[in-house]
Amino acid sequence: MNMFKQQKLNFFAILLLCVQPCIAADYTVENTYKKLLKHYPQMQLPATKLPDSVIAHRALVYKQTATSALTLDIYQQQQQTQTAPLILLIHGGGWQSGTPSLMTALAITLVERGYIVATPSYRLSGEAPFPAAVEDLKDALLWLKKNARQYNIDSTKVVLSGGSAGGQLAALLAYSGGVIDNADTASKRINVQALINIDGLSDFTSAEALPFENNPAKAVTSASKWLGGRYESIPQRWRAASPIFYIDKNAPATLFINSSVPRFRAGRDSAILKLKELHITSQVYQFEDAPHSFWLFQPWLTPTTGVIDDFLTAQFANSR
Repeated sequence: MNMFKQQKLNFFAILLLCVQPCIAADYTVENTYKKLLKHYPQMQLPATKLPDSVIAHRALVYKQTATSALTLDIYQQQQQTQTAPLILLIHGGGWQSGTPSLMTALAITLVERGYIVATPSYRLSGEAPFPAAVEDLKDALLWLKKNARQYNIDSTKVVLSGGSAGGQLAALLAYSGGVIDNADTASKRINVQALINIDGLSDFTSAEALPFENNPAKAVTSASKWLGGRYESIPQRWRAASPIFYIDKNAPATLFINSSVPRFRAGRDSAILKLKELHITSQVYQFEDAPHSFWLFQPWLTPTTGVIDDFLTAQFANSR
């Protein structure tokens, strides 16, 4: 893509973001901080200003749909002269809200550890239901691989990660390879080298998840809105969106990082058993007293970064 064409696409992307009335703005670091502070007085807002050592390439259009221009931000070291592993870091928000900026602080700390980080937007449930978000994220990854040389990305060391709904999406893409429909023989599977699932569901259909994700007291839940109906109406769709059912010999090494809220690790232990049976590495790091969305704040941001770096360092050392 030539420079003029890219700039034109970026302009229209920004224009669309400005004129869309957007539920995405409801889930922000600041709003979440205000909500959680009374329960966790030790919380601190993280630094989101780029240090001199980090540069961001913002609002790069990776895909144009009928309704929007989808963009991603790439964070890397200011003097990125050598290739580095890529982490695709996916924001959460119940599949209906949130923006890539939620992941800025975590992206910065990971870049300071030597990674290149991309934070993509994707179609939320108000714009398009499942599996649109998975299709978008697969296209974001393909775009990054296509442009790997320009950004010094080592395309042999690619990691999928995300928090909450972003963790579920990262796991679904990592385990399925982006092929959700078994009857789809035309789509090519993508493979990644590691998955970091941060408080994201592994199984929508589990007894742990259904009371929340299919709460009978609510006419519509975040999950039923995204999936297009309640579990009892379309159980096969809920199964199709559950990462656990795609775990096979192609699954990447997986790190689960969890809060102290049981709801958000639904299906995790069963997923670990499947991975173990296939002799695929899996590890768990669980905070004893941390809220959901812990990765957005200190004092949890720094140890989260350290756990990710330790896990990936070991995985990439073993892959040589």
